[in-house]
Amino acid sequence: MRFKINFHVAKPIDEFLINRLINEYPKQYSTPKYLIFIRKMIGKGWEARLHTVEASKYVFVYREDLIYKIRFSNHKPSYLRQQKKDSDFYVGISHKGKALLTQDVIKIITRT
Repeated sequence: MRFKINFHVAKPIDEFLINRLINEYPKQYSTPKYLIFIRKMIGKGWEARLHTVEASKYVFVYREDLIYKIRFSNHKPSYLRQQKKDSDFYVGISHKGKALLTQDVIKIITRT
């Protein structure tokens, strides 16, 4: 498995936990995209880990020797980190203009 920064500090998320997090999320708000993404990827046979840093959520999905790091946030990442390709995909806001949508990331990852 390839190295990804902060993979070791991210907490494993299984199907039971992701369903509990979604069910317990306040009903007056829509379910966050990172939770929906994790549930869909687990349903497609991937394993997942979650690392939270302030308002940003870093989701790692992995299977066999593949691992992807996806950043979910509503604010721009550190410019230097994005230049160093700290994450494989950015959902939300990016320095490079348009960031990807959750469904786009799922399509790209599951093609491999």
